[in-house]
Order: sequence, then C-alpha cells, then structure tokens
Amino acid sequence: MPVTGTINLLLNANMVMSIEQISTTQTSFFYAGTSTADKVTITHGADATGVAMQNFFVSTLRTLMATGYTNVAPLLAPPAAVSSVIWN
Repeated sequence: MPVTGTINLLLNANMVMSIEQISTTQTSFFYAGTSTADKVTITHGADATGVAMQNFFVSTLRTLMATGYTNVAPLLAPPAAVSSVIWN
C-alpha cells in the first residue's frame, strides 16, 4: 500500500478479523491474536462518507482471500491518500 513519503508497505491479510473506519481520517485492522495490541491503524485523507476506506479495504480483502496464494500481491490504490501506518 503506498504511504505518502515512505516506501510501500505489505500488511498481512491472512489473520484480519475485522476492519473498522474509526473516524473520517483513520481506519483500523484488528488481527486474530492474544493481545489487545494486535491492531494496525491507518491514517488517511478525509473521507466525507465515513466508510469509503473501510469499504475499499473490505472489498480488497475479499478479493485477496479468493485469490490463490501463488499470485502476486496487488499494489493497492485506496480512495484517499495514506499518510501513516501504526502498529499498536
């Protein structure tokens, strides 16, 4: 996923339990794990609908899970620019 001002990042899609857009500028991925810190929060450009980024990532995750593991991971182009990714 392209992040403004950094290198591209690869997030694990295999263990995502849920994706939640927590504000117009943040979307979180919650992972299956034993820690409450198994979360990645993405800060992005403002989304007036409040769900466009969440919908984009859910749709992309569905596509990825239906694709064979030998295929190349796609380069994503989210509907809003991503400015940071925080593992917390």
